[in-house]
Amino acid sequence: MKVKEQVLLILKSNKGKFVSGEEIANSLFVSRNAIWKAINSLRSDGFTVDAVQNKGYMLTSDGNMSDNTEYCKLRILQQLKKNASCAEITVKKTVTSTNTLLRAEAEKGAAHKTVLIANEQTQGRGRHSKSFFSPADSGIYISILLRPDFNANDAYLITTGAAVAVVRAIKEVCGISADIKWVNDIMLDGKKICGILTEAVTDFESGCLQYAVVGIGINISRPKGGFPAEIADIASSLYSDEVADTDIKCSLAAEILNNFFEIYEHTSQSKLINEYKKYSAVLGKRIKVTVGEQFYFATAVDIDSKARLIVKDDSGKTHTLSSAEVSISQYSKQ
Repeated sequence: MKVKEQVLLILKSNKGKFVSGEEIANSLFVSRNAIWKAINSLRSDGFTVDAVQNKGYMLTSDGNMSDNTEYCKLRILQQLKKNASCAEITVKKTVTSTNTLLRAEAEKGAAHKTVLIANEQTQGRGRHSKSFFSPADSGIYISILLRPDFNANDAYLITTGAAVAVVRAIKEVCGISADIKWVNDIMLDGKKICGILTEAVTDFESGCLQYAVVGIGINISRPKGGFPAEIADIASSLYSDEVADTDIKCSLAAEILNNFFEIYEHTSQSKLINEYKKYSAVLGKRIKVTVGEQFYFATAVDIDSKARLIVKDDSGKTHTLSSAEVSISQYSKQ
């Protein structure tokens, strides 16, 4: 760990208090001059550090993730538990798309549990080639590379596990209870706060996955200027104020990884599906089902063992959906 990072951790743990340069230097076994250089480097990174003679240094502003990606990586690594601790993590200020970049790394042989995290995406992607609004500083965007040892038919477990991991992490870090709208949207008060996109490459001879990349994008706080008009009615964020600071982002990222890898490696399929159903935003609700250009209204009655949504339409016919767009209907049955 660099001296600068160690100094930052000391100042963070004593936020609101002055810590003498001598005390910091002695604890790190470096010179006072090294501490002075580290402080100046932190200031260059966007952190506000006050210095008062005979008192020392005090951190008064944390900067943000875009200012110090290495610090963000360090904070995430510190919070990882055993299942996630061997993940190879890279944190970037701005990328085109975390999924696109990580798929390229997968083709080059990147290892299982390679993780790419960004503060901003300029070409964020959702399902069906839709764009995913990914502005700087208001959210966090995570992609995870997996090299699964199971059949491609079981790939739904990746998306399902990611959705449960996100809901758990939001509750653990923020104390907020979110829901899952089948199949991959995380909802709060009826609006989308997180999207999940899983992309995979299959070995057609064996039927197994060569690799899969699961992307997770979370709106933590309302972006400056608000959401674009085309999604303003359906998108939201965990918080309405601008609170997407580095610590919240890092803690959320770490807990998502902790929960995801715990689910991926240790949770049975039946237990995962039961938890997924517990968080469902659609079960028991009247919904609109869109398949291609066609749609119909139905009631969501169950989610089966393969995470397929079972619905009963207005004629009483039951449908088992592997893929479709669903939305909670605003219209009562006539």
